[in-house]
Amino acid sequence: MIRTSEPRIPATQSILVRSLPILFLVAFIAGLVLAVIVMLHGVEHTRRNRSRAPSPFFNLPALAAFFVGFGAVGYPIASRSQLPAWAILLIAAGSGVLTISAMITLLARWALRGAAARALADEHEIQGQLAVVTRDITAANPGEITYELLGQQIRIPAKTLSAKPLSAGAEVVIDRIEEGIAFVEEWAIVEQRI
Repeated sequence: MIRTSEPRIPATQSILVRSLPILFLVAFIAGLVLAVIVMLHGVEHTRRNRSRAPSPFFNLPALAAFFVGFGAVGYPIASRSQLPAWAILLIAAGSGVLTISAMITLLARWALRGAAARALADEHEIQGQLAVVTRDITAANPGEITYELLGQQIRIPAKTLSAKPLSAGAEVVIDRIEEGIAFVEEWAIVEQRI
């Protein structure tokens, strides 16, 4: 008869190792429940201080992602391996952090998809917009214009298309915007062409 001896685990560590699968299962279920609560009620509803911008890392969806990743990886390792408790906890915590970063990356890609294309489209939508010169524009020095977009006053640097200087208060039309500088033409000249 061949005897195999299993390594003896101290009693306190044995209790910890046996309770780890339960901890991971509870964390996984709590993460799923928290994710459902956030989906149903939204993130803003649960924030206490709404005057500050929300943190991308310390919010309820990130916490839910951490618990799901922590529990989903920790449970199979704790129930099917002989690793020490500290190693299992370390691997599970690392998996939770990776889950948070994956969630933030996916949400950022989803939320910001097409942002560059929208910015270019916005510049083309401004073409032909009426504006007012707020700081004199000369051929040598750019000035500044103000125009209204969606109820907001927007000020941007501006250059004139002609050599004629434009004084503050003159009405102009935006021809294009390049690298944050508007190229404008006097409204009277545009009006004559119409």
